[in-house]
Amino acid sequence: MQTVMTINGTEVARRRAALESILREIGIGPIQREELEIEHLADPLDQIQSNTDRDIAVLQLDSKTRRIQEIRAALERIEDGTYGSCDECEVPIGKKRLDALPWARLCVTCQARQESEARTSRIILDTAA
Repeated sequence: MQTVMTINGTEVARRRAALESILREIGIGPIQREELEIEHLADPLDQIQSNTDRDIAVLQLDSKTRRIQEIRAALERIEDGTYGSCDECEVPIGKKRLDALPWARLCVTCQARQESEARTSRIILDTAA
């Protein structure tokens, strides 16, 4: 059973500071534009390595962008007073979950249901293709 969190002013301030700190850390070390450039190399193995490196850089940029959006959304929820409540069922999100993922917008139950539905959708799409 999850520990339900009651958010008081001190806790909100602590979580806001943690989210802002994470946001600053993510901003460090931006992906260099050169990592995303498409290179045309004569050697096929060098071309494969270049393509792989670019794909990894794109995935890292995508992940970083999504995390920044999640953190900013959590900061907005703090401002509007909805932080700590599940977006789906509106029950309080467990303290352990918010400690691990301070930008969490779903409780464990709703997150598990959403992931299960996504897996089911992928299976259906895979079998249809």
